[in-house]
Amino acid sequence: MFCFSWSVICNVAGTLHIFQSGIFLKIRYMKKELVLFAFILMLYTARAQSYTTAVNYNKAERQGLVLQLPYGEEVSEGFIVDNLKKTGYDPETRGKLFWKKEKINDYYVFKGVTLNGAPVPVDLYFKVDRRNKKVKDQSTISMLVSRGDENFIGPGEDTAFIAAQNFLNNFVPQSASYKLNLDIDNQEKAVSNAEKRLQKLQDDEQDFNRKIEQLQKDLRNNQSDQEAQRRNIDTERQKLVELKGRTSVTPPVQQ
Repeated sequence: MFCFSWSVICNVAGTLHIFQSGIFLKIRYMKKELVLFAFILMLYTARAQSYTTAVNYNKAERQGLVLQLPYGEEVSEGFIVDNLKKTGYDPETRGKLFWKKEKINDYYVFKGVTLNGAPVPVDLYFKVDRRNKKVKDQSTISMLVSRGDENFIGPGEDTAFIAAQNFLNNFVPQSASYKLNLDIDNQEKAVSNAEKRLQKLQDDEQDFNRKIEQLQKDLRNNQSDQEAQRRNIDTERQKLVELKGRTSVTPPVQQ
């Protein structure tokens, strides 16, 4: 986890400075930023653990778990599904996917999830809310654990609850990797779209050049036709002059 976090920090804080023909790292800047960023990250990781609290479900308070993540709701929802798949659970056939927007009392339900350390499969109920209306990239995950048929369990009642809490706590170190991969995928799509746009512009340029060549050819043909038409007009005008000249000639006297 630490090695990965450090590499992420380097990617975020490191900048390349191009000077003449050499490429130099801004070492002094990096050292200060890396130390500060590492301190903030370690402080957040130390504090960012789930905690047990009463959550509301079906107009009643239940003992559940709450975890706060520095990501928006959509990222947190996708991250939950991704982690469920890692347990061997198949949300696409057995659960209610977030993108389907199917809820039970405002919770997304995933039934029969096998967790490491849990003696039997459990049902997990998730609700994701924006932590602060003014801050977009912060969300709160609420989770309930059930033995089935909404038979919810709390701390101290079952080892399955501890397993569920460990499962939720693992979100903290894994979420940074998930968000980074998500950002990479999104950036790859952005690059791909930009490349497609450039290719489209280049194709348009070739099409325009073909049209220009055709127009230039048409222009040359038009100019040639104009010259031919001028010669034709001169010929026709000469004929007209000759015809008009005949009107002044005295017709011969008939005997």
